Amino acid sequence: MRKTVLLLTICVLAPAPAWADCAGEIGTLFDGGAWDPFVRENRRETTILRKPDGTDTQTSDVLWDGPFRSINCTANGCFMAIGVASWTGPSFDGPWSRSNNTGTHDPEEFVRGTNQRLAASVSDVECLGEVKLGEQTTQLYRFFSKPEPNEYGSWWGGNYSVWVDQAKNRILKIELADGIASWAPEATQDVQVTT
Repeated sequence: MRKTVLLLTICVLAPAPAWADCAGEIGTLFDGGAWDPFVRENRRETTILRKPDGTDTQTSDVLWDGPFRSINCTANGCFMAIGVASWTGPSFDGPWSRSNNTGTHDPEEFVRGTNQRLAASVSDVECLGEVKLGEQTTQLYRFFSKPEPNEYGSWWGGNYSVWVDQAKNRILKIELADGIASWAPEATQDVQVTT
């Protein structure tokens, strides 16, 4: 009887180190890894919404130059932000018209805080190992996140799938399903896909 109880205890506890390793691995994405905004390279990110019927609608196209310099183009035009200053224009090339400030008092603090809140709320982790994304070998991670509200009372999260090129420390694709946000009454059925 003692051996059976010991064996059951070992079986129940055995997955814990693997889960802890996976949580730690995902944690490093946010701290010096591929999701850390102060490590990420300049890049272009295109985001679409995939509806339950399979149709896609592009929602944004963003050029990033560091963690708080960006041009974000949507169907409603483009918005350029550099620190706390912002401009609007018709395309990535402008011409630009000065608009109000972005509303963030300290852009670096805002970016760091957003990243830290997301990382702190990660749960239900899965490290799925090497998978192909097209022809590229990536590491696939899945997790749920519902961050605490920021200083403006906003939060957003959901079920994330993240494809990472480990050799280049680069995120190649993010899918956000069951998206939840402080401004939405319920989870969305759309999947947000960022490449």
